[in-house]
Amino acid sequence: MFATTRKADSLIQAITDHEGWYPPCADNGYVGSRSYRHHNQGNLRASPFAYAVVDNFAVFRSDHVGYMALHWDLLQKAKGNTVTGLTGDSTVRQLLFIWAPPSDNNDSEAYVRSVYKKTGFTDKTTLKEVFDL
Repeated sequence: MFATTRKADSLIQAITDHEGWYPPCADNGYVGSRSYRHHNQGNLRASPFAYAVVDNFAVFRSDHVGYMALHWDLLQKAKGNTVTGLTGDSTVRQLLFIWAPPSDNNDSEAYVRSVYKKTGFTDKTTLKEVFDL
């Protein structure tokens, strides 16, 4: 296990909320969102921790593994260990525009506003601040 920060946890929770991680509802027969059923809070498409990929999204064995995979993925981006070009000096805004790009039919600005509202981050918040790098 690795250490997390309060800011990292708040970013992960905001991403989870925005990605639509909803449990089943017995009252109306709703089976839960895809991200919930696949234990994939961030809707990761690939991860070394996934045991399967269904409809181009990673599937994890438990919520805990999915959470840790999301944290690990974000941390690797913050450390500059991915092909995204992100580093610790990158902002949360830059991360979110790569995470949910307009080219994938995402409203990236709405995503940024949602995350800022839930976390208190601003356009100046860097990934090294979020992950204490």
